[in-house]
Amino acid sequence: MPNSSFEYDRTKAQELDEVLSQTGAWLEEAEYRGNDPYQIDSVITGVASKPLIGPLVGFARTVLKPYHSLIPKRFFTAAKPIMIPQALGDALSGEGYRSPDDLARKRARGLFQNLLSSRSPLSQNTAWGLPFAWGGTKATPPHWPTTITTSTVLSGILDAWHLLDEKDVLPEVESAIRFVFDDCGILETDQGPCILYGPGDTRPILNASAFAAGVFARVGEFLGRDDLMNFAQDALLTIVRYQNDDGSWYYAPPHGEHALDDIIDNRHTGYVLEGLAEGNNLLKNEEIASSIERGWRYLEENLIDDGKPRWSPEQTWPIDSSDVSQSILTAVSVNKMEFAGEFANFALDKFYMGDGRFRYKVFEDGRSNDSVFIRWTQAPMYKALSKFRAKV
Repeated sequence: MPNSSFEYDRTKAQELDEVLSQTGAWLEEAEYRGNDPYQIDSVITGVASKPLIGPLVGFARTVLKPYHSLIPKRFFTAAKPIMIPQALGDALSGEGYRSPDDLARKRARGLFQNLLSSRSPLSQNTAWGLPFAWGGTKATPPHWPTTITTSTVLSGILDAWHLLDEKDVLPEVESAIRFVFDDCGILETDQGPCILYGPGDTRPILNASAFAAGVFARVGEFLGRDDLMNFAQDALLTIVRYQNDDGSWYYAPPHGEHALDDIIDNRHTGYVLEGLAEGNNLLKNEEIASSIERGWRYLEENLIDDGKPRWSPEQTWPIDSSDVSQSILTAVSVNKMEFAGEFANFALDKFYMGDGRFRYKVFEDGRSNDSVFIRWTQAPMYKALSKFRAKV
């Protein structure tokens, strides 16, 4: 339903409609396959265990990670295009927010079948992960199932529920919920329950727990399960209690053997706010609502620069496509449509290259890295801009 208090420029809306049409076609023609910047970790992992070279590789990964944007396109695209569940989930969300016509229905059902075929073989329940090793010298194996990827897929299924066959979808959703509870587990912190990132992980990663809890609230509402709604509220209130005095959240608070991870950036702050907002749309909890307002105020004052998302409170450039798409989703989720419109315009003006393609990074001096990634640029932009367009 359009937002009555915000009017988007008609010319820009027409441009956006054409961009979405082209991007949806690009994704379909690519058979939802492509490359990912994190595939570089697969290369690193392959040599990280070798004597002498391994420690150097780990050091190089840490030093070079901020410069991923400078790595030539041909390096990233040398690998065979692959299907990545997180991209499938985002693309499915995109179809869910588009007009519910025969094309959207065909694409949604095809995406769901692709998701079934790309389930993680490492989980007894329905779950998804990245189909390559990542994490450098402390790598996770290919297909290691995670809360964040599984929640992204569940979000896509919920967004496109009206385009899918419920009898096929429902068992997978219920199994994915069991994955989170039984395989990942719930960490009881001194502030409340925190959904763990993946099987065997013991860190209280706030953004993953918040995003998953928001999805849980939606699943609970869909299935009429008060137990899921109540758990989602408890998990979201845990996030509220870990909020810093200035409205920000650290990546992970200290717990047990794990020290504080004090990273604060735009994307993960967005995951937290989106999870809180999506859940509280149903829960209507005043404490969560107050936390969202304080969190947005922090983001607006520290992680936005003249209509552009900042990488961190200290750094704006280079700007990453994934931060732009998440900023659109964050702003729409908390009903800050003027900001969402600015971010959408920035995406169209600076990241869209035509023919349904979005570039990876842009720099302050006008340079850009024009690599196109299925999970990092294409599918997230399709989801974010489709959701924004559905509101205006």
